[in-house]
Amino acid sequence: MKVIISIIMIFFSVHTFSEESSITLKCNEITGTNRSDIFKINNPNFKWYYKGKWYELANSKKGVAKDWEVSFSKEIITLFNYKTKWFRLINLDKMTALMKFPTGEEYIYHCILIDI
Repeated sequence: MKVIISIIMIFFSVHTFSEESSITLKCNEITGTNRSDIFKINNPNFKWYYKGKWYELANSKKGVAKDWEVSFSKEIITLFNYKTKWFRLINLDKMTALMKFPTGEEYIYHCILIDI
């Protein structure tokens, strides 16, 4: 298992995220709540799987997407929700995520690639 994780980490350290890439991540919170989130990422599209349904958070100004600003860079995806002031940073190189709330609460996630 460690070998597979190492291979995935090496792949992402040399992989440049582009519009042709499509990945699905499951991010498990490791600092207390044990929550998990699933994201489908294909720049400029970003979807979040919540309560059995996919929600488009980028590349649209309709529905829940209108409250989110999603930015893609080489290996970092940044999300900010204007309505709730939630901030999330996903690091595809380190396969980690950070969720920060306006109250100062922060949660750290470990992410893995999954097939859906």
